[in-house]
Amino acid sequence: MRNFERYLVGLDTGASGAVCRVALGLCIPPVFRALSGPAHRSWVDLALFLALLIGVRLIPAVLRKLLPFSAEAKNIWSDRRQIAKLHDSYQWQKLFWVGVGLLLYAAVGGRLRTSETALTVICLIGGGAGLLIWRRINAAPPAPQIKASALHQS
Repeated sequence: MRNFERYLVGLDTGASGAVCRVALGLCIPPVFRALSGPAHRSWVDLALFLALLIGVRLIPAVLRKLLPFSAEAKNIWSDRRQIAKLHDSYQWQKLFWVGVGLLLYAAVGGRLRTSETALTVICLIGGGAGLLIWRRINAAPPAPQIKASALHQS
């Protein structure tokens, strides 16, 4: 597996996955406000959030089809998709970190709109529940990781 693939595979797990999702949460309020304009409408934020969730799922799928990734990277991603199909909590836990990013945005000085506050609460509660459930389930095999032998290859 090439270094770039190793980087992409690693983006979805552990601390790097959490950091990416927190960064995504930090970006949501300013981007949504730029897209929705000055008139605040909760349904626009909800539609944008749903579009974001679909995009986060669809864009990697398209890239996996279009770009020539190694069989090892494809297998790791395939295994993770199978885990996600079996356990909703595997996907829900990711929302917790998005909620943390939204909360950080509010804490750093950005004031959240009502709908952004609702998204934050939903992400933190739903994602937190998913995180707790996934941690209980994950006593079974963890999400596929890069094998140590692949790390030593250049």
